[in-house]
Order: sequence, then structure tokens, then C-alpha cells
Amino acid sequence: MTLLRLLGDLRIDDIRFISCCDILFTDCGAPRRDSRTVQSGDVFFCLRGASIDGHDMIADAVKRGASCVIVDDPRYSDTIPVPWVCLYDVSACYLSACLSYYEHPEQGMTLIAVTGTNGKTSVVYMIEAMLSADPRFSPCAVFGTVENRIAGVPLPSSHTTPPPEELARLLAKAHAAGVRSVILEASSHALEQNRLARLRFSCGIFTNLTEDHLDYHKTMENYFQSKRKLFSACDLCLFNTDDPHGKRLADDPTFSLHHVRFAVSASTFSDADIYPSDISTDAEKTTVSLCSDRFGDAALTVPLSGTFVAANLTAAAACCRAIGVPWESISSAIRTMHSIPGRMERLLADPFYVFLDYAHTPDALSRAIRSLHAMRTDPTQRVLVLFGCGGDRERQKRPMMGAIASTLADVCIITSDNSRSEDPFAIISDIMCGVSEQNIHKCQVVPQREEAIRVLLSAARKRDLVLLAGKGHETYQIDRQGKHPFSERSIVSEYIEAHKTAPPL
Repeated sequence: MTLLRLLGDLRIDDIRFISCCDILFTDCGAPRRDSRTVQSGDVFFCLRGASIDGHDMIADAVKRGASCVIVDDPRYSDTIPVPWVCLYDVSACYLSACLSYYEHPEQGMTLIAVTGTNGKTSVVYMIEAMLSADPRFSPCAVFGTVENRIAGVPLPSSHTTPPPEELARLLAKAHAAGVRSVILEASSHALEQNRLARLRFSCGIFTNLTEDHLDYHKTMENYFQSKRKLFSACDLCLFNTDDPHGKRLADDPTFSLHHVRFAVSASTFSDADIYPSDISTDAEKTTVSLCSDRFGDAALTVPLSGTFVAANLTAAAACCRAIGVPWESISSAIRTMHSIPGRMERLLADPFYVFLDYAHTPDALSRAIRSLHAMRTDPTQRVLVLFGCGGDRERQKRPMMGAIASTLADVCIITSDNSRSEDPFAIISDIMCGVSEQNIHKCQVVPQREEAIRVLLSAARKRDLVLLAGKGHETYQIDRQGKHPFSERSIVSEYIEAHKTAPPL
């Protein structure tokens, strides 16, 4: 492949300088952003990261055989012993080069992206299930937090949104497997870092925006603006107008001609294109009756629990109807959908219920606990909650989560959750600052998470509802010593097996 072909998607206003026009017609290898992966003939892109500047790695990349270097400042030209190209924004062009290298495997596919603080994984899995019932959109591929999956074959995931070179490689695999639709989670980090730049989506979905990742974005406005970037690259936009940020997007003239508004709150129904007139949920399933002058009405039942399921189901159904999937296909597909790993995932139904959920923000924790309350069928059932907060992340949300859990739960155990470089006791102390005197009697501190789970399970009575919050799909714990295997599913299973002969009363 020539360098001209590799950079073929660049616009004339992307390029500042070229060291020599002849280099555009020379053969080159793969685009690389990590100098350690460079092989002979590759093209090294100097991306600027939070802690590493690719321009500082030019010498290493050339030593390893880079045939060309892509920079964003011509001042580096005097120190580069190989041909170079200077762009205005290297990061905005890197994914394009990666896709060019794989002969643009995304072309001809239906690409759908979901962004928001909470609900991304659930919406992606629901859309996958719905599209799989329509041969025009099946087979599907999913790229996200829990795993990457191509035509039903699971692949490991290291990021919520794959880095550009990995995303291009996954799209190439999907193309080879005959995939017709790709649904991916678009994180605010990926959008801010231009990891999806120049990729065009058939549909983009905004779920909600609540406090999270402010250690990176600093302000909610910055966080919002990162999310907003997605919708300039979408043919159709779906906005949750229950959320003020979603309403803000829907009212933005930029997106006025190609958007769908969805809502689950009665106060915003008058402004919505699709909404549920009735929602019922229990520990086994959720049923939603959807109304829409634009798409028609339908009643959908999904074997997932939680009041927030209705919003995710409405978003997914609106997306699939908007691109042409019939209600009949959506309804039949969603009725037999498998549980979503770590998203209000039911691990146990007898002698009490145990749910695993990834809730690690104040809003997500509140929604999860309130969902358990909504599942109760008699007043004797209690809601028991275990949670912690991650280390080296936003300290300000710790007391908020302490206040939420201690107020809403009948029994609350505070423990560790990926303490990373921090002292677990310091994190727990921050959480406890949010617990009021009137709720302190409901709380217990058990720093070791495995022990905390056993303590909580031993406190559960028949038909109680137990929530293990924070880890979700994760199968590890991270502390000062590193990353260790840790499976909450196994801990629950082992506890129940050991107590089979004497179940809780």
C-alpha cells in the first residue's frame, strides 16, 4: 500500500507540510502509534496523550524501521531522518489511516454507537438481540465494556471503545465473518481523544449524563461536550429527553433534521417521539408498552429486571424501528434475550435473590437500589446492598454514594472496590462521611470484599433482595499489589453450596 492510499481519506486542509511529495507514492506498512510495535516500513503517528507524547518517541520508531513519521508540528522536521508529513491534527486522522490499511471494512455495514454515563452496555446488547432477528442486519458484532463479540464469537475487551488500530482490526474480522451490523459503546474518553474521528454512524444514541469521569474531564460541561462529538457523525440521532443534557441535544439546531426523542418520564411524554405508557417489573422480567405516532405501538417483555430497563429498552427499540426492524421481530427477539453480564444480573432466586450490578456512580447506585424496591411483592422483603468506591478516581462521589446506599437500603455493607494505589480504609472513610447519624445503624464496614459478601449473604432472609454493586462483569480486584482474580459469581455459588443443608430462614 502506498502512503497516499494509506492517507487517502485526508482532506487537503488536514495537511500542513510534506517533506517530499515523492513519498506519497512509496510503499509503506501499517500505521502505528506505539513506537514499540513499529516494524520495518511502518508509518509512525505521533499522538499526544495524557502522559506520553508520541513526538518524544520518534527516534525509537525510526530505529525500529519506521519509513515515515506523521507529526503535528513542523519544528520536529529537522530531527526526523526519514520522510515526514505534518498534519494539523494527527489524532483526528489516525483511525482513517487504520481503516485504510484494512481496505475500509466498515463500508456497507450498519454502524450504531451508544454513549452516555449509564446504560450503554445494556442498550448495545438489546440492539444486538433485536437486529439478530432481522436477516438484513444479521449477523452482528458488538464492541464494548464487557467483551467484543463478532457473529456470536466472544473476544476479549480491554477498553469500552477499542483503540483505533484495534477497532480497525475488529472491523476487518467482522467484515470477513459476513457481519452486517456493528453496535459499539462510545466512551467520553474515546470521543475526546478522537478515537472515533472520521467514522460515520447510521445511528447514535444518548442515554443520560450523570457525574462520572470528572477526574479526567474536570467539569460536567467538558464531559457533555465530549459526548456531543458523537452526533455530528451520525445520520440519525436518538436522545433521551428525560435527561436535561439529552433535551439540550434534541433542541440543538445542529441535529434538528435527523433525530428521535425518547422518554420514560410522564412529564416529558408530550415532547417524545416514543415513550412507554405502562411499565411493570419484578425479579424475573420487565414489560413495557410503547406508544409512538411515528413508529406505531408495541408491548415488549424482556427477561431482565430493574426499573431502568424500561429506558434502555425504549432506546434500543426506537433505534431498531427507526432503521426498519418490524415490531414483530423486535418483540420475539427481546423475549428470549439472555441476561447482560453484570447489569442487574440475577445470580440467585432461592432462598433469596442476589443481583450483580456494575453500578459505580451515584446515579447508577440509586437506580439499582430503587429497582430492587420496585421488585418487592410484600413488605417483609428487605433490600441488602454491598458496595465500595474505586481508588484513584473521583473522591467527591464517595460520600454521595454513602448517603444513597445508607438511605435507600435496609442493610448496607461498605467494602473495597479496586482501591488501586489508595488505602482502602481512606476510601471507606470518605464514603462514611456521607452516612447520616439516623442511618448509621444500617451500615457495617467490612474492608475485605470477599468477607463482606459472605457477611451480607449470611444476613439475608428468605425472599430478601441482595445487591452486589460496583464490580459487575469484572473478574478481578486491583490494589497496590496489582490485579488479582476475583469472581463474585464464584463467591456466591460457593457460599450457597456450603449452606445448602441449612438455608437462611
